[in-house]
Amino acid sequence: MQLLHNPIFLLLVIILLGEALGQVRLKAFSLGSSAIIFVALVFGHYGLTLPGEFQTLGLALFIYSVGLQAGPGFLSSFRRQGMKLSLGALVMVLSGFLTTLACCWLFRFDADIGAGLFSGALTSTPGLAVAVEAVAKSRAPAAYGLTYCFGVVGVILFIKLLPRVLRVDIAAEEEALNREVTENYPPFSVHHIEVTNPNLFDKAVRDIFLKDIAPVVITRMLRKGASEPILVFGDTILRQGDRLRIAGREKDLQRAELFLGRSIDEEIAFNRGLTKKNIVVSKSEAVGHSLGSLNLAVVFNVQVTRITRNGIDLPAAGHSRLHLGDVLHVVGDENSLHNVTRMLGNDSRELYRINLLPILLGLLAGFLIGEIPLYLPGIGFFTLGTTGGVLLAGLVLSRLYKTGPILWEIPATANRFIRELGLVFFLAAVGTHTGETILHTLAQQGIPLLISGVLVTSAPLVISLVVCRYLLRIRFLRLLGVLTGGMTSTPGLVSASSLSDTPYAAAAYATVYPVALIGMILLTKILILVVR
Repeated sequence: MQLLHNPIFLLLVIILLGEALGQVRLKAFSLGSSAIIFVALVFGHYGLTLPGEFQTLGLALFIYSVGLQAGPGFLSSFRRQGMKLSLGALVMVLSGFLTTLACCWLFRFDADIGAGLFSGALTSTPGLAVAVEAVAKSRAPAAYGLTYCFGVVGVILFIKLLPRVLRVDIAAEEEALNREVTENYPPFSVHHIEVTNPNLFDKAVRDIFLKDIAPVVITRMLRKGASEPILVFGDTILRQGDRLRIAGREKDLQRAELFLGRSIDEEIAFNRGLTKKNIVVSKSEAVGHSLGSLNLAVVFNVQVTRITRNGIDLPAAGHSRLHLGDVLHVVGDENSLHNVTRMLGNDSRELYRINLLPILLGLLAGFLIGEIPLYLPGIGFFTLGTTGGVLLAGLVLSRLYKTGPILWEIPATANRFIRELGLVFFLAAVGTHTGETILHTLAQQGIPLLISGVLVTSAPLVISLVVCRYLLRIRFLRLLGVLTGGMTSTPGLVSASSLSDTPYAAAAYATVYPVALIGMILLTKILILVVR
């Protein structure tokens, strides 16, 4: 059929057939989007291949979306459990290296075949580049082509079957990790306190340094003998018997209570003049500014009690920078709240609009970063490649959040779209190219290389699984990110993401990927030196 030689038509056919196959379920098992690669292998075997640009573009889109999603929490994640995650990835790469050495000794593979086996079984294109550069007339690509197939498919099947083998309840794992996040970011509540500390009488709120005691906000005050509350600002004077409504996290509220006075049960209700409103930050002009720089209390005579971001309540501290989609809980009179709303936007439709400029600039920056030569003593020069460069760009730019008028963060719907688009492009292209050479390489290299590929892919997965789950005690969804990131396996991450809509696997993948990438480059160099 002539139309199948049209790259666009062939791409659409492979994706549609793959999506249809991915919907087939055997009990609780289905391939999902990963089925695309199996369909692509068949087309590639019969000589129908897609241009390599589809693979590069798809890989860049998918990894950039991962970097954007994981970037804001990347450093904090590394501080909390990143050392354990990185150690798990290093265990995987090192066990793959040792398994490769054993296969080279057992089957008498040369250095180039060993390097191709190592990089293909662990699906590391930068590792292959190192092998090709280091060995003249290298046979590494042939070994890479054969072992890469099982490296891709094996990881997908391993990830898909792992929940059933370990009898993991995905919903329970999601709940446990969500609970962990809640413990790290407890929800806000309110206390009502009567001022009884004589050291605070007749002092301005700013002069009692309450923020040094606990990050709480005094939102309203009911003067002793008064019938209607007032807003509290820095110059508000505290008097004996004043009743305060303060907002914050429970432990912080308890500390503030010990400092201010005694707890009371009376609710300080709004009067006719004051009201509360939740305002969504949707204007790009407001994004990136701190609450302190906006000075809403002085300019608009309102009080921000807290910020809700991605479902998590955060203190309304002066240094808190506003993000697109933040919900500000604001108290004030109707006119003041109207003016604040005009400044911040409060238009949910803006959260779904896609601006292509920052996406394209981020991808361009990633490609350029991937081409920068890096030097390590004893190893020589290497580059991060497209994947490493684009991931680094996504991590850094999402962490910067905004540069001048350019907002690097994109709406969640847009991020999901470019991720899905990128992964289907990548799976379709890499599948056709692998299918094109798989039988030829098998005939050339023989069964020993195929067996070695299975061993070098499987042994690190099993060893790292045991170490991460039973020694390092890494939660299952994060464990999926460690396994796929340690293998630098984008299709594996696709499979992991299909098991849960939560970002835990992607965040772990982004944490360990740079460690695995550098480890693969170093160990490929060492492998060539040792096997020679």
